[in-house]
Amino acid sequence: MTDISFFEAYFLWRNAMAAAIIAAGLCGYLGVFIVLRRMAFVSAALSQVSGLGVALSFFIGSYLGVDPHGDLVPWYISPVFLALLLSCAASMVLALPSHARRTNSETLVALAYLAASAAVVLVLASPRIVQEAHEVGELLFGSAVAVRSQNLEALAGTAVLVALVHGVLFKDFVFVSFDGETARSVGYPVARLSGALNLTIAVVVAMATRALGTLPVFAFLVLPAGAALLMAKRLRLAMILAVVIAVISATLGYYLSFAYQLPTGPTMAALCALAWAPAALLRNR
Repeated sequence: MTDISFFEAYFLWRNAMAAAIIAAGLCGYLGVFIVLRRMAFVSAALSQVSGLGVALSFFIGSYLGVDPHGDLVPWYISPVFLALLLSCAASMVLALPSHARRTNSETLVALAYLAASAAVVLVLASPRIVQEAHEVGELLFGSAVAVRSQNLEALAGTAVLVALVHGVLFKDFVFVSFDGETARSVGYPVARLSGALNLTIAVVVAMATRALGTLPVFAFLVLPAGAALLMAKRLRLAMILAVVIAVISATLGYYLSFAYQLPTGPTMAALCALAWAPAALLRNR
C-alpha cells in the first residue's frame, strides 16, 4: 500500500488515528507518575481488568440479546461502562494502605492481573460469544484498526477531565509520588491524593483499552515514560518527552500497520520499546 492510498483512505483511519494519539498522549504523561511510583505492573493489571470489562459486556449482551456495538445497548452493560467500573474498583483496592489490604502490594497486583487474564480467556472460550470472540480478541490485544465515534468522543472527554484534575493537583501529585513519607509528615492527605491519582489512571486505562486494546495501553503507560526519565533530568521535560515518544509511536505505528498489514497494537508497542535504545545511549554519555 502506497502513501497516496493511505492518505486517500483517511476516512477509514481518522477516528482510530485520533484515538491513538489522544490515548498515547494521556498514557505517556500519566506513565511518568506510574514509573516514579514503581507501579508498572499495576498499569498492566488495570489494563487487563479493563479488558475483562469489555469481554463481559459481550458475554452479558449474548444472554440479553443485545449487541454491545449497537446504538441501543443499555448503559449498564456497555463495554465502556463495565471497563470503567472494574478498572476504578481495582485501582481503589490497589491504593488501599498495607494494613487494610492485609497483604503486600505485589501479591495483590499479581492476583488482579492473573485473575483478570484467566477470566478473559474463559469468557472468550464461551460458546455464547463464539461469533464475537475474534472481534473481542482484537479489541483486547490491540489488533483492531477502527474506532467508533462514541469511543473517540469518550476518550476526548476523558482527556479534558484529566487535564482539569491534574491542572489543579499537579504539584500535590508530584510531591506524593516523589516522597510520600515526607508529604505525610507535613500533613498532606497522601491516601486521598494517591486515590485521586489512581482514579485518573484507571479512567484513562478503561477508555483507552476500549479504543486501542490492552497491549498498546500498557506499552504507552510504561515504555515512553521509562525512556524519557533516562534522557531527561527535569521532571517536566521528562513528561514532555514521554508524551512525544508515545504520540510518535502511536502515529507511526498506526501508519505502518495500515500500510504493511501489521497488527496495530504490537507495532505501536515495538516502536515504544525502540525509544529505549537512544535513551540508553544518551544516559551512558
